[in-house]
Amino acid sequence: MHTVNTEDGDSEVDSLFDEPQIAMRIAPPIPGLFVPSIRLPLELANDIVQQCMNLYFDGRNINQIMLFGRASEQGENMGSGLPTFLITLLHRLAELLRDHLPEKVHEMLFPPNDTPRRARQAILNLYHPGEGIAPHVDLLKRFDDGIIGVSFGSGPLDTDHWDLYLEERSILVLSEDARYGWTHGIDGKLKDFVSGGVDGQEEPEWIERGTRLSITFRWLLPGADIVGGPDP
Repeated sequence: MHTVNTEDGDSEVDSLFDEPQIAMRIAPPIPGLFVPSIRLPLELANDIVQQCMNLYFDGRNINQIMLFGRASEQGENMGSGLPTFLITLLHRLAELLRDHLPEKVHEMLFPPNDTPRRARQAILNLYHPGEGIAPHVDLLKRFDDGIIGVSFGSGPLDTDHWDLYLEERSILVLSEDARYGWTHGIDGKLKDFVSGGVDGQEEPEWIERGTRLSITFRWLLPGADIVGGPDP
């Protein structure tokens, strides 16, 4: 993962993860960025990947799918309208993250059923070795605070000042300053120079990239779920 600070006073945006360097295995001290040490269970991760590949990617020359839920007054406040397997994933993420996020952040990501209904988007990205995405901040007029990313396959998240190596089945949360004040992206490389050992204290090593699937959940701002309407 690569990120950039957008509040420097310079004419150009500063990035969260800097020039290609040693990618860390431990999240940098950016307010609102959470990368807990927990991992999505292997069986669930394999099922999610299989469903995504079968439904959206196998036999098709595409690398991105956008799915939109709706602010339904019926059912639970988790992601009405999204495929069942993604709703299941959201429920499991709520359980896994409960003890690893501040209560305020957890409730923002997984609101109680008695709160107003909201529309959620899921975006599926398939990265082959050498592919990436330019540093960016998720659209400010379309998406609200609180972003969840799940990495199926390991790889970097880059910013101008930091390179963070996301382990397979790892979970990332962007909120507050990390969501609004820093850019994030992925450098298009075939391999990454990563700090060694589980705690990153050993000698760095080169790790070749494989195919990586990521799933990102974002809340839509009011009106942003209306297809064909004016930009919010």
